Amino acid sequence: MITNMIGKGKTAAPGMTEEKQRMPIEQQLMEYVRSIREEGQRGETKEAYAARVYAKARSGQKLTADEMSFLARTNPELYQKVLRAQRIRKEMESRLKSCRSKQEAQEVFSAFVGSISEKDPDRDMIIQALNQAFREFQESGEYQRLPETEEEAKERLPLEFVRNGNGYQEAYIAEGAEESFEADA
Repeated sequence: MITNMIGKGKTAAPGMTEEKQRMPIEQQLMEYVRSIREEGQRGETKEAYAARVYAKARSGQKLTADEMSFLARTNPELYQKVLRAQRIRKEMESRLKSCRSKQEAQEVFSAFVGSISEKDPDRDMIIQALNQAFREFQESGEYQRLPETEEEAKERLPLEFVRNGNGYQEAYIAEGAEESFEADA
């Protein structure tokens, strides 16, 4: 393995941190190649990309796998905060999918927002992520098919939803529910 000779009578390249100076040459080259490749793919400088990813993260938007990887390498603290916000967002999305009315969906959203402490330093980012997830849910066909209130949901044919072993949702008529089907002649 070739190691960096800086500190053994050689001078460092401008802008190299002491930590990078101690890295093996192969690792320095790999990082340099990765940064050049990323800049070429995006068509923007590393600083501009970083600013865009940080802004996207702080506004609660979903990040791509490449953006998450970049964030993990460049700002591990913000990366952890984004992971936490995404975890809460996914939990709310899961709960919204099981709602039986628009009223219940609104209550789930309100409960999640209310559960974020006023003192939480990541409150704004998490609430923005929850707002975006709820907006996306409201624009979905799933939300549009829901009845307005709990009472309207109870009037519909009572179905039981079960996830099978393959992850698919199956619907069954609840026990004790009256079945009435009309056949077309």
